[in-house]
Amino acid sequence: MTEPPTDEQQQAIIPLPYDLAWDAVNQVVKANGFRTEVDDPNYGVIQASGSRFTLHDADCGKVTGVGGSYSAEPEPGASSVYNFLVRPRGPEKTLVEVRATFNSAVKVPLSPAQDVDCVSHGIQELNLLRQVLAQAKQTHRPVVSQQQTAATAPPATAPTINQASIKNGLQGGRSTIERSGAESPPAAAEQPASAESSSNAEQPEASPSPGTANPLGTHHPSLIGPGLPPMPKL
Repeated sequence: MTEPPTDEQQQAIIPLPYDLAWDAVNQVVKANGFRTEVDDPNYGVIQASGSRFTLHDADCGKVTGVGGSYSAEPEPGASSVYNFLVRPRGPEKTLVEVRATFNSAVKVPLSPAQDVDCVSHGIQELNLLRQVLAQAKQTHRPVVSQQQTAATAPPATAPTINQASIKNGLQGGRSTIERSGAESPPAAAEQPASAESSSNAEQPEASPSPGTANPLGTHHPSLIGPGLPPMPKL
């Protein structure tokens, strides 16, 4: 009977942290077309079902007949199950272990077929570990480019309004809203004189009543008849 495979045939140290090593093992499972039955990263266990195996992969024992003994051939319905155990070994290393189980019905002359657990030769386990090591060299954390960094940068802030300037501007009779980074608006032009002051400036002096002496000693022009010379000063 064939001896079970050694630990060297079933386990290897992967130079990756646990999460990346887990991804590498899953990539190998998908690449081989295995059907995943269990996928539990909390316990580090992946169980996957494979296709039919051959005598090259496992030993299903000997069958003794009339013509002598011969190696039992796996039947078309034979199954193979691979258990991947993933264990962290420090921050940058991970232990990956592969254990295979092969089962097949074996026909015995003059007897019904019997289900037999075949003994692995360790060939498939070693082959899968090599694939995991090769995949580990291609597994890296995503690199963020400068363009992606610029795309995720926060947008420029809108100009802020100085609330104190608004208050002072309202008290001064004009708006003085200031924005950060913007030039101050030009000073407002002087307001024209009010209509009231203009009308006061254009009004003539009040004429004294007749018979009232002029304090300057002169008569008002309105009291002098037309064509008459002004009266001499006293």
